[in-house]
Formats: sequence, structure tokens, C-alpha cells
Amino acid sequence: MYKLLIADDEPLEREGLELMIQRMLPEQFLIFHAENGRSAIQQVERQRPDIVFMDIKMPGIHGLEAIAEIRKTYPAMKIVILTAYDYFTYAKEAISLGVNEYLLKPVKKEQIVAVLNKLTEEIATEKKMRDAQLETKEKLAQLYTLSETTFTLFLMGRIDDFDPKQAPLDFHKGFAVAIQLEALPKQKQVLEQMRDYAKSVGECLCSPLVGHHFSLFFQATDDGEEKTIPFAQRLLKQLEKLAQTPIKMGIGTIQSGIDGLKQSYKEAALALYYLPSFSRVQHIHDVPLTESAEPINPLAIETHQSMIEQVEAFLHENYHRDLSLEEVAASVHLTPHYFSKLFKKQTGQTFIDYVTTLRIEKAKELLRDERLNIKEVCYDVGYKDPNYFSRVFKKWTTLTPKEYRQQYSSRS
Repeated sequence: MYKLLIADDEPLEREGLELMIQRMLPEQFLIFHAENGRSAIQQVERQRPDIVFMDIKMPGIHGLEAIAEIRKTYPAMKIVILTAYDYFTYAKEAISLGVNEYLLKPVKKEQIVAVLNKLTEEIATEKKMRDAQLETKEKLAQLYTLSETTFTLFLMGRIDDFDPKQAPLDFHKGFAVAIQLEALPKQKQVLEQMRDYAKSVGECLCSPLVGHHFSLFFQATDDGEEKTIPFAQRLLKQLEKLAQTPIKMGIGTIQSGIDGLKQSYKEAALALYYLPSFSRVQHIHDVPLTESAEPINPLAIETHQSMIEQVEAFLHENYHRDLSLEEVAASVHLTPHYFSKLFKKQTGQTFIDYVTTLRIEKAKELLRDERLNIKEVCYDVGYKDPNYFSRVFKKWTTLTPKEYRQQYSSRS
């Protein structure tokens, strides 16, 4: 059923026209009335009719003024002038306003029916075209999303087979941003908002969420590398507002072409991996990596743990080995000096003190088992010289291993 508005200052004209339409075209129209131009504008805003029959000469705002106002908001609405005035100036203005028909009173029933049939056919055709356009647009959007997902996973090294010609964006130059976030309430909705915001501040591609990570690939501007960090910092603040949770971010260098973007992503993932716990964003240039860092596979470092957390887990499992600062720093591809500073800042202890604390705590646990002699405990926690072990144990606890065991036994 179509909506029809009849605007005329004569009640009998409105009612007669409605009656005639209802008889000639039964159950096709829901009809509303307006007694002047102002009322017609209000009814259009309220009811959104498909077709408007408008008289010209009405008190207050006349018909042509009302049409001009309606056209500002509804340029495609079907409007028919129905008037007793056959003036050229009126017809000329009506044409300029895009009026669909100009009918002179008295109008024959056949004319009204013909006009309404014509306009409803146009409306139906236009609706079909709009529906087809929306369907096509939706399909293209789905294809774009699929292509975007596949391409970004390719850049992240998660899939191997992708035809670069099918890339949704042609990146001449670009850089990657790797993002880690906590579990989100309403995850799908929030991620969509975050991606929409990222696309609003720069031309970019967004990866799907992989575990606790997703990535953004931005087209680079001519501003250069120095602009990417403040850009990422602003981006981080807005994304955190949307997510309502802390976010961590790593930034890669500006690179050219698809291979360059893959390299930028590796850098961004590494920058995120080495991000200190007291920071939330880091550029790869701020990480003093050793030459051996290049072969690291981002798949292996895309875990929820930070580099220091993984080092701590490693030390808890390997404290009994003869570990050196240089060896552990090399295992995470950092220079010993930088690793030492970073480790102390994040754990509150030097590397040596941290390992010593682990060994002493484990030694306490083992000393409570009287089946083990002190020499065995010494070797089990990573010391080769029992005398040296005793000195370190006493320094840390104020007791020798023997005194600690005796004290523990007396309490038991």
C-alpha cells in the first residue's frame, strides 16, 4: 500500500479526491490530508508519503513554497500539482522544482488514475533498482571483507597462498601496527567500532582477531617515519576509549610493496613483543635488537605473554642450569645491556638477583626434605660448589643451609 498526501485548502476538494481514488483504486493508498502549505510540510515529515498532490493557491505558505521546502529533504518524492491556475510562471517554477505532473482542475477521473498508476509503477521500479543496488553493494562489501581478511592474514604470515593482484588496496608505501588487547565484552561489536575508527583516520586494512591480537596496515603519507609514532599514540587513545580496556601496540617501519608490508608487520610484532610493561606503544626503532632477531617468526611471538613474562617462565624452569645474562639476552635477541636495564625495570630486580632468589627459594623447599643431603640440594638448584652455595644461602637468609634445616626441623 502506498501513502498519498492531498494538500488543498478546500475540504470538499480533498474529500472528493480521496473518495474518487478509493473507488477507482481500492486498497492501494493510505491517504492523509493537509489544509495549507505549512501543514503539508509537517505531514510529509511525519508520514513520509510516496506521492503528494499539492494545490498552489493556499493561505500562508503556498503550494510552490511548500514543494521547494519538501524538495530540500526529499528530492525524489513524487509530487503532482493539482490547481485551477493555468499560469506559465507557475508551470515554469513547477518544472524547476522537479514536479512530476501538473494537472488542471477540474481533473477527470481517468487522468488521476493514469497519473497514479504511472507514479506507482515508477516507485516500484525505483525500489527494485535500490534493492538490487543494495544487494550488489552488500555482496561487494562481503567480497571486500573476505579479500581484506585473506590479504591481512597473508601479510601476517598465517596463510601462504594469495594472489597480490586481488589485494583490496594498492599499497605503494605503508606500515603495520600490531595490537594486543585483553578479552572484550561485546567483542564483535567493539572490534567493529575499532576498525571503523581506524579506517576513518587513514586508509587502512584491518586483520581479523587472532587470539588477543589484530593488525592494521596503513597507507603511508609523505610525512615520513617520524610521524608514525604520534599518529599511533593518538590512535591508541581512541581505541582504548572504544575498548574500555588497556591496549598495547607495536609499530613497524614504512615499507614499499607487499613484501615490504610483510616486513613491517614482522617489525610491528617484534616491537609489541619487546614492549616494556610500563609502556603501551613502541616503534621497532626503539628496540636494540641483535642481528639474530630477523629470522624470528611472528607466529611464535603472537602470544598473550610479553617477552619478559616468557623470560621469567623460562627462568623458573631453568634456574638449575648455569645461566648467564648474555645467554638469556641472546635467546630473546636483545643486547645484554638493554636486556639488563629492561629486566630490572620490569621485575624490580637485577637478572642475577632474580635467578638467585629463585634458587634460594627452591633450595629452602628442598632442604625441608631430610632425605636429601645439602650437597644434593646445592647441585639441584644450580650451584657447583657447596661452600659457595652456603655463603650465598646465608647472605640471602642469614642462616646456613644446615641451620635452616635444623630450624625448620625444630618447628616441625
